[in-house]
Amino acid sequence: MDNFKKLEQLFKEPITIDNINRINDCFIRYLFSAEGSENIVLSFINSVMKNLDFETFVKVEILNPFSLSKYLKSKESIMDIRCVTESGQVVIIEIQLQGNNEFIYRSLFYWAKGYSVMLDRGENYNKLQALIIINILDFKLIENIDDIHTCYVLKEIKHNNILTDHCQIHYLELPKFNNNTNIKDIKKEFLSWLKFFKGEDMKSLLKEDTVFESVKEKSESFLCDNPLIDTYKRKEIDEYFNKRMLDYEIKNAMNKGIQEGIESGIEQGIQEGIEKGIEKGIREGIEKGIEQGIEKGIEQGIEKGIEQGKIEIARNLKKSGIDIKIISDNTGLSIKQIEKL
Repeated sequence: MDNFKKLEQLFKEPITIDNINRINDCFIRYLFSAEGSENIVLSFINSVMKNLDFETFVKVEILNPFSLSKYLKSKESIMDIRCVTESGQVVIIEIQLQGNNEFIYRSLFYWAKGYSVMLDRGENYNKLQALIIINILDFKLIENIDDIHTCYVLKEIKHNNILTDHCQIHYLELPKFNNNTNIKDIKKEFLSWLKFFKGEDMKSLLKEDTVFESVKEKSESFLCDNPLIDTYKRKEIDEYFNKRMLDYEIKNAMNKGIQEGIESGIEQGIQEGIEKGIEKGIREGIEKGIEQGIEKGIEQGIEKGIEQGKIEIARNLKKSGIDIKIISDNTGLSIKQIEKL
């Protein structure tokens, strides 16, 4: 199913426990931090820790319980769950749906910031506790490692000696979990959570781990709450525009721009070479023209593709009966422009 049909389905078909997007940041934040979710988030955290043979926890306290009003005021489309364990370790769960390797620096910044605020001025450093960050990613971050789950700590290179257990940064790269994944090295509990995020049928998950009884119950509460569902839909629309809207049009525009740039560049290069009047000049002129033409073509193609993409998406959404104000808010097109489509 293509991306636009998924968006149409969002408005035409009822949302169920099996077709809901389980990495929608509104849904997952509610699931992990709403009142009564402690056993759910503890199960997830322990599955991550157990998967790499770290110490697990007995209980957690959620430091920032879910509040829809606060969530709606947030400008960030990132889930941020903060928990503290029975022995004082702080666990932060982040979900990021798109990004690149610059996210590495962002997660380091979050760790440093979270670690630094543990102490008030004048307090002893021995009051510092381990800070564990679990990043759930819907994109590939670590290109040279195929593992879905990686963890980074502070260690000495030559002797492989861990300096301290106060720093743990986990990355869970969901796109690496597919039909070709070798699951023999993935612990059972963690595997069940991966299946959950990827949309596994809830009946199957219930047979694997009893925690999904609580997950099912909490999910059903979410589905019965109209304000939450409205927010869920808005987040799906936002993500569609943020992550998908430009892909098709930019690709086509770039291809067209590259082709036009190459043709123009060759022509310009030949002309420049002829003017120099020597064979070397022709060769260098052609190479330079191609390079400049491609660069210019890509730049113009992207700009044109973005604008055309907005218009095409707006036209399709309008045909599907989506409110013009929502279309305008998400595309940047004016209501008058959309009415004319």
